[in-house]
Amino acid sequence: MQVDSAARAMPGDTLPFSTNPVRASLDTLPKDTLLPRQRETREISFSKDSLDAPVQYSAVDSMVYDIANQRVHLYGEAEVTYTTINLKADHIIFDWKTNIVTASGMPDSLGRPAGLPEFSDASQSFTADSMRYNFSTKKGVVYDVVTTQNDVVVRGQKSKFVTQEAQDSTAEDQNVVYSSNAIFTTCTHEEPHFGIRSRKQKVIPNKLVVVGPSNLEIMNVPTPVWLPFGFFPIPQGRSTGLLFPRDYQYSPQWGFGLEGIGWYFPLGDHFNLSLTGNIYLKGTWGVNALSNYNKRYKYNGNFNIGYDVRRSEDLEGNISQPKSFIFQWSHQQAQSAHPTINFGGSINIQSNNYQQRVFNDQRVLENQLRSNLNFRKNWRDKPINLTASFNHNQNSNTGDVTVSFPNVRFQTQAINPFKRKNRTGPEKWYEAITFRYDAEARNRFQAKDSTLFTQETIENAQFGVQQRANLGTSFKVLKYFNLNPSVNYDEVWYLRTLRRDFDPTALELDTISDRGIDFVDTLSYGEITERQVGGFEAYRQFNASVSLNTQVFGTMRFGQGWLRGIRHVMKPSISFGYTPDYTNPDLGYFREVRDPNTRDEFDTYSIFQGGIFGSPSTAGQQMSVGYSLNNIFEAKYFSKKDSTEEKLKLFDNIIVSGNYNFAADSLKWSPVNISGTTRMFKGMTTVGLRATFDPYRVNENGRRVDDLLWETENRLLRFDQATARFNTNLTVGKIRALFQGDKEEEIYDAEAELERQERGLQRVEEKDFLSLFENFRISHNLSLNWEGMPDGRDTFFIATNTINCSGSIQLTPNWFINIGNFGYDFVRKGITYPSVGFQRDLHCWEAGANWQPLRGTYSFYIRVKPGSLDFLNIPYNRTNGDGRGQF
Repeated sequence: MQVDSAARAMPGDTLPFSTNPVRASLDTLPKDTLLPRQRETREISFSKDSLDAPVQYSAVDSMVYDIANQRVHLYGEAEVTYTTINLKADHIIFDWKTNIVTASGMPDSLGRPAGLPEFSDASQSFTADSMRYNFSTKKGVVYDVVTTQNDVVVRGQKSKFVTQEAQDSTAEDQNVVYSSNAIFTTCTHEEPHFGIRSRKQKVIPNKLVVVGPSNLEIMNVPTPVWLPFGFFPIPQGRSTGLLFPRDYQYSPQWGFGLEGIGWYFPLGDHFNLSLTGNIYLKGTWGVNALSNYNKRYKYNGNFNIGYDVRRSEDLEGNISQPKSFIFQWSHQQAQSAHPTINFGGSINIQSNNYQQRVFNDQRVLENQLRSNLNFRKNWRDKPINLTASFNHNQNSNTGDVTVSFPNVRFQTQAINPFKRKNRTGPEKWYEAITFRYDAEARNRFQAKDSTLFTQETIENAQFGVQQRANLGTSFKVLKYFNLNPSVNYDEVWYLRTLRRDFDPTALELDTISDRGIDFVDTLSYGEITERQVGGFEAYRQFNASVSLNTQVFGTMRFGQGWLRGIRHVMKPSISFGYTPDYTNPDLGYFREVRDPNTRDEFDTYSIFQGGIFGSPSTAGQQMSVGYSLNNIFEAKYFSKKDSTEEKLKLFDNIIVSGNYNFAADSLKWSPVNISGTTRMFKGMTTVGLRATFDPYRVNENGRRVDDLLWETENRLLRFDQATARFNTNLTVGKIRALFQGDKEEEIYDAEAELERQERGLQRVEEKDFLSLFENFRISHNLSLNWEGMPDGRDTFFIATNTINCSGSIQLTPNWFINIGNFGYDFVRKGITYPSVGFQRDLHCWEAGANWQPLRGTYSFYIRVKPGSLDFLNIPYNRTNGDGRGQF
């Protein structure tokens, strides 16, 4: 029920919702033109203290009108609304004479206070035990008030709030709250676990909290931490401001320090920037610029630029200050941004092992750094596309860096050059011929990470252009066979090529004394020098091939028992290929240089060796027949659980391949390669098998000789080498499906499965012991190698045998054990960078510890959860500078 107070005003009262005089007619009847004189009109004026808008009020339980005192009492979910002001409580008294509203709660059936006043005005809102508010003066007094500004909760015994009118029509009225004996905190508990208590406070909503002398309280116990005054920004949305330090540290090596202190800049609606630094009193420092940007339906990304100087001093007092640098950029363009252009990728470049020096988490295990940034352009209704890219590979252990930039690639899709536009009748065989063209220009820099940005690196850059053309087709023969002829042509251009020269002046001699007589022995007749020669050089390669393949299916059915059927799919293929001999001296691709270890022998080398697109083949003329047989085995079994036949893949593939080269002068048969892949235990374990068998005999040095085993030993093949790899990734879902018989979809990418679990897309209620390890993963890598020896014996050794664990174990709703990484290498007999820790959720606080024993580092912290007061942080740790060499 809503009633306008003006409608119930008593006779003689002024209307409270207007201050402007109006002309009111005393009679609403039409004017009588026969009367001698017109009816009179008069002005009605309103009092100056009346409101400029109606007050609406309602109640669910009852309304009691006190006519004598000009009040109305509202009971049960009462509500009063005036302009933007809204007040709710179980008991509200509205005095329409003074325009004062009083609100309080009412006891419930158990005698507890309920329906406490809730006040809101535009962006300002709070709850209180009781309150009074004057609609005319826009001032109010509240008792035991609780107000929230962003994530800051202010609790005061007594507060006064005043509405400041807007300066112009574009702004809004603003409530300023003055409180006494108040505490502000980010804890939402009725009795805050911590807070900053002060005798006087001033809160400007969405802008600032100003406090006088204040004291930090924890669990209602005052601490020795005092502040003479304080300013705490509480802006709504993004605004420029100070970034409090992430950690306060003390390091014996570096001294006292602050990590993550800086300033935040919101640069427009789609872009922000954080400038932070790590500062230690003994000279270690670092700066970082971190930015995130996002424009809906267009793009999003982030970048991080860091520079770090780590001061260290050894036991002898020698001081070093190694410098390191990092640049990371990730950019993704939305698919809807442009129909034919796409730009995106990531860059991760570091110098002087930045991540090992600065970070102390799993990133220290990343030895290979890669970058890949691409620009792609497609043309509508045209089978062509253009790509420009930046690529980078870096090994943080060796410091080797390879940067490919710029890379430009133009390629066509399959084009049918002989296809008729207006075809009539069946398709001719030549219409199925396809043509593809691919051209790529690439520039490459190779250097150490410490010399990457030097002039020498730029001068030694390698540049090349490669063009490829392919002509091929495919058609059926004899109904069941596919015939695939093809012709390939490659052409490579270089502007710098290799030259090797024999220097006879670098003669290396050795003097040997025997019975007092000195003999001179020649160890080397000279040395080989290498140089790069400028000038255009090109090489061209051609090859042609034709292949014939088909598929053969074999099925065996069983009517009874668990096994109901086996299916065998064979994919045989035979091919013939021809490649010319590019070692022919007339082509100029290869040259000879004198062997420094002998007088008369020469070594052959390619002038294109080390080029960005490689060099011509050294295998000589090839005219070979190749063979390949791919086998796939599947089975069907009877499932008692649902009384249906289920499919089971036994082997994904078993491939047997090799070739015979008619043009070779010896060793015409290649080794026979056998490889296979299968998965076990519902995809938890992937097994890869590879073996090589040789039809030729080997000598005592292990080199192949042109003697077939069939002719010398009456056997076809000799075992050469074999490898078996077992990769196991255990997750809770797969363990439960394996041991409890539940159906579980086979997911071959354990990393993707773990990511889905972390995002909460696959959650399992806590119903058994395995549920504790829901976000836990165990991986085991085992590699077994066999090698055949010349004497016929086989050598077996374990190349890799490692087990690693990672994940989080939730012991209770508030206790977590974090296994960042914990593993053991059974071959090296050592632990693989363990990182363990725990975390305790303390409602508005959190505590935790992390330990990396191999680096000798650890950390313990107790801190306020992320928010406006997260600068309240008590860390204790050992840095990697102090821990180096401790364990």
